[in-house]
Amino acid sequence: MDTEPDGAGVRWAGEVVRRSESCTVRLIVFRDGGSGAAQRSTVAAFHALGVRGEGIERFGMVALDIPSTVDLAKVQGLLRHGVAEEWWDMEEGCITAQWRAASVD
Repeated sequence: MDTEPDGAGVRWAGEVVRRSESCTVRLIVFRDGGSGAAQRSTVAAFHALGVRGEGIERFGMVALDIPSTVDLAKVQGLLRHGVAEEWWDMEEGCITAQWRAASVD
């Protein structure tokens, strides 16, 4: 993605240069008040499925980078399970047609 700075020097996304085959999902972790430990265990659970992630402790947030090569249905199942258990809430930031197709199955 191409970026341009505004008057204050903050960079903003512009046009897409090349689409990625990965998806991005953001989680707000509720378990244990979104603690660093809860974020790390959340990232570890997804890592076991081949998903990379990182926590932002200050905000109780986890960002997941989901490659197209993983079992998307399993990842979506874990995401839905965590929402149902109120471990986290989620937002799909950038998803692919493959991700959408997997959610229908």
